[in-house]
Formats: sequence, structure tokens, C-alpha cells
Amino acid sequence: MKIVASREALHRGFQRLGGVVAAGAQQPLYRHVKVEATADALHLSATDLEVGLRLQVPEVTVEEPGVALVPHARIAPLLGVTPDEQITLTEDDGAVVIETERSRFRVLGEDPADFASLPELPAEGVVEIDPEVLRYMVRRTIFATADEKGRYALHGVLCIIGKEDTIEMVAADGARLAHVRKKVSNPEDVEEEFIVMRAGLEQMARLGDYGKEPVHFAVEEGRMVAQNDAGRLACQLVEGQFPNFREVIPREGKVTVQLPTHELHNAVRRASLMTTEETRVVEFAFSPSTLTITAEAPDVGRAELQMDVDYDGEETGIAFNPEFLDDFLSIVEREAVKMRFTDRRSPCVFKSGLDCTYVVSPVIREEAEV
Repeated sequence: MKIVASREALHRGFQRLGGVVAAGAQQPLYRHVKVEATADALHLSATDLEVGLRLQVPEVTVEEPGVALVPHARIAPLLGVTPDEQITLTEDDGAVVIETERSRFRVLGEDPADFASLPELPAEGVVEIDPEVLRYMVRRTIFATADEKGRYALHGVLCIIGKEDTIEMVAADGARLAHVRKKVSNPEDVEEEFIVMRAGLEQMARLGDYGKEPVHFAVEEGRMVAQNDAGRLACQLVEGQFPNFREVIPREGKVTVQLPTHELHNAVRRASLMTTEETRVVEFAFSPSTLTITAEAPDVGRAELQMDVDYDGEETGIAFNPEFLDDFLSIVEREAVKMRFTDRRSPCVFKSGLDCTYVVSPVIREEAEV
């Protein structure tokens, strides 16, 4: 194998694979990147055996086709600090030689024959999604996935493909739930429900960023495969039963109020500065025309902020973990969000437009009960 490549383009490819390379893998093989040159293209591949990514590198001239398996931890930083615009990369008896006008590096690699190949996109059951729609949906759900052990099904995002050209994504961690619904192209009327691990969905969204064409994806044999003009992704699906999220979303509430997104977010963030790990709570108190947000910690101090709101109901209140509100409000682009709840013990629903729903459990403070 011998290629002449733009150093910047090749370095960018290695950087993008950094999120997939298993840096801590016991098997050295999966700390490597597969460099594969065909007659007219160069592809880089990496996998941690759960998520695999194969990217095409532009601005490359292939002089001799071939394949090599090179250590990401050596090649990526080397390309990053090399000042030359072009480099020549040659396979040499299990190693790669990287040459510029005034430098030469020979880096030892592994046998590429032992590296797992990424599956192809299936011929049937393929759904097409616009990259902007994909990014929108991932950003509005992925923050709500669970981190703790023991709830494996909640570590991923539930994806539901419907006949009417719809896709839903749902994430939950037991204390909150994020749901978004959008349109896709589904000419085969595919109907699927599957859970994609967080890392796989993040890489799928990035694949949309890397390319210029829509992302095509399908589910087959316990994995999802996605592809566009930038490359191909394969991701193992999460096993387990996702909770019935539709039962979690309250349909009605005694209190419904529309709030300005930026002003609310700013108030929550400011109030949270008066909280600690032990007192991670902000209190919402509604009275006619006013929302008062308070936070207090014995060894820190007290915050009180007021907002004008279109509310004429009875005095009522509810308390939240401010981090849960910050996560949601930081990704809302609309000028206002709608808030709906029944009482301080019931889940609260936030709506951004018609397609984005966020449900958060309140912090129940017994001393606040009358």
C-alpha cells in the first residue's frame, strides 16, 4: 500500500475515530485503526466491538492499494504535529512508513487480517433521515439516558419507527424522560422498536455531520447499521425492556403556564449557585402573575428571583433538581416552553413545540407540605 494524502484530511479522519477506538481495550488490536486503500479511495475503520465506524478520507491519491492496521495513539498525534501539507504513507512488512519532505517515521502495527470487518447496510428495511433532523432528535434525548449500573435498558435511547413516516426517540433515567417525534423517509413501511446505546447514537449523529447526504439506516441481527457518503456505522443494540414511556407522560395538569425560555433558564442557573450537593433543589412558587424561584443552603446562602408570568390560578409550588432543568433548557431553541403539573408530588411536563416533550420528577420536600 502506498498513498499520498492531505495531512489535514488524514488527521481529521483519525480524530473522528478517536471516539470509537477502544483506548483501554485488553486486546491491542482494538486500539488500532484499519487503513484500507482501494484503487480510488481510502477508508479508515475502528471498533470497540460495540460500535464500529468506517470513514472515507478525501484528498487522497492511491498509488498502490493495500491495507494496514496502525496504532491510533501514535499516528493521530503524529499527524497533528506534522507541519507539512502532504504526507506519503506506505505499508512496510507489518508497519507503516510516514514520510514528508524532511522526515520519516516507521510505526509498527498489527495484522489487519484479525480486525473485525463492519457489516454492510442491509438491502431491505432501510429508513432515511435528514442529518439535521437526526442531530435535533439526538440532542434532545441523549442527555436523559441513565448512567448508573443495573438499568441497562435505560443506558440507551429507544427508537420507534412507524408506518406513517415517523420516528420517535425516547430516553429516561428513572427521574426524567425526554421524547421527540419527527418525520423520516420510510418507503418500505418499516415498523421497528429498538434501543441504541448512547455511544452508537452519538456517532450516528456525527456521521450525519461528516457527510452531505441523508443517513440511511436499518436494524438487523441485533445491531443497527447506518451509512451516508461520509462512511458507515455499525452499533450493537441494547438488550432489555424499555419502560412503557407513554404511561409516564401525564396527559393533563391542574397548572399550565407558558414561560420564556431564556429568562427561566437564566433564573434557574443563578438560583442553583446557592445550592450544594446536599441541597440540590430549586423551588418554584406560583402566585397570580408571578413565578418566584428560590434556593437555599445553610452554609451558602439564599437566592430569590421573580418572573412575570401569565398565571391567574391559586398559589402553588413545585421543586426540582436544577441540573435536570438546565439540561433541558440549554437545548431548547424556542422562545417559550409550556410547563404543566398537578401538584408538588406529581411529574411535571415541559413542552417545546409540538414534537419535544420532557418529563421530570419533582423533589419532594416534606417541610414544604402544609
